[in-house]
Amino acid sequence: MGKESFNRIVDALEVKYILASRRKVVNSSELNSTFEQKDILVYVEKGFFSADKNHRQLKEGSLYLIPKGNAIDFRHGNPPYKEFGSEGFTSKELREQYLVPFNTNKLITENDHVFSIFGFEVLVHGAIPFFSILEIPNIRINNQNSIHEIFHKLVNEEEQNGIGKSTMLTHLAGELVIHLCRYIYDNPEFEKNFEKVNFLLDKRLINIIQHIQKNLDQDLSNHLIAEKAFVSKDYVGQFFKSNTNHNLQDYIESRRLDKAHYLLRTTNDSIHEIALEVGFKDPAYFSRRFKIRFNKNAKEVRRYDFQVV
Repeated sequence: MGKESFNRIVDALEVKYILASRRKVVNSSELNSTFEQKDILVYVEKGFFSADKNHRQLKEGSLYLIPKGNAIDFRHGNPPYKEFGSEGFTSKELREQYLVPFNTNKLITENDHVFSIFGFEVLVHGAIPFFSILEIPNIRINNQNSIHEIFHKLVNEEEQNGIGKSTMLTHLAGELVIHLCRYIYDNPEFEKNFEKVNFLLDKRLINIIQHIQKNLDQDLSNHLIAEKAFVSKDYVGQFFKSNTNHNLQDYIESRRLDKAHYLLRTTNDSIHEIALEVGFKDPAYFSRRFKIRFNKNAKEVRRYDFQVV
């Protein structure tokens, strides 16, 4: 993909800031094929950390990108390890038995294991997970001072309570993602990944995705979507699947469940209200589909702290 085309896609990215935190290991732990509903960037500051199935050590000063939906295999500190499976740390209280907040003004001692984490989400046209659609694997990133500097600014800003904090965090998150895009685009290893996203430049597809995202609580039958996107009602499903490799109605349900997952963690709306808000007319059916999708029921997600690694 040429730089101009990729620029058009990058210009269509929406970055959602979720968290930035510096943490110290107090008890060693291992995440084994854990999954998260956000993109994650880890910065190794001091001590032993390893990643991937082969548990190869991450160098101090290095970064590790885990795109949304990829398996997380990660060790914090020296052995022996307490192992956690697909759900990771299921509460803030459990996580803090192993990893505790560690402010940037605290000094690191010789035996400390300290890292920082940035949680975010990158969507194309507000709908398609960017790194997932590229099929980007987990990436080790070395010698990227520009990313390091922004990362540290994010963590420092999160610890403060300054005027415009939310706006500043959103701005820094967007800037960091641009640098990640530049790193990936300039790396020949990922050239083939960019061939997968030319379809994102098709205006008909953009119209469909944007209409779905803005109208999750409405009727989203193929017939009505075809009218909004100026695509034949007999062809719209085939058109969507040929470009995204997703069945259109499956995609709509996925987006509805993703939004419900987000609302459960960020609002006080009842589960019934959230089900209606994302387009499920039958709360019982919503609950069944939600459990299948996330392997947790809605009440469990509401208690969850949103911070796994």
